[in-house]
Amino acid sequence: MKLEYPHKCLNILGNEIRIKIINLLKEKPRTVLEICEKTSEEQSTISHSLQKLRKCKFVNYKKQGKERIYFINSKIFFENSNKNILELIEEHVKNYCEEKNE
Repeated sequence: MKLEYPHKCLNILGNEIRIKIINLLKEKPRTVLEICEKTSEEQSTISHSLQKLRKCKFVNYKKQGKERIYFINSKIFFENSNKNILELIEEHVKNYCEEKNE
């Protein structure tokens, strides 16, 4: 089922830790442990936040050995600079944010 309102997308971004993660990943891709070191947050907190960010496709990851390297979804944060934030959120919700029956 598609999300009908952008507030659910904004809710994911409306968290200080998730914003810190996004800002760190805008600098360069990082592992969970690197993010923990930079934010001084526990691994469970970072993992939970990354799960939320991945669900709405704000971040992606690639496996490298036993680790996951997280990185920003550049289509969202860098390729749409000519749109205002509400247009970007509406487009993002339409294209990426689906609620799954869990």
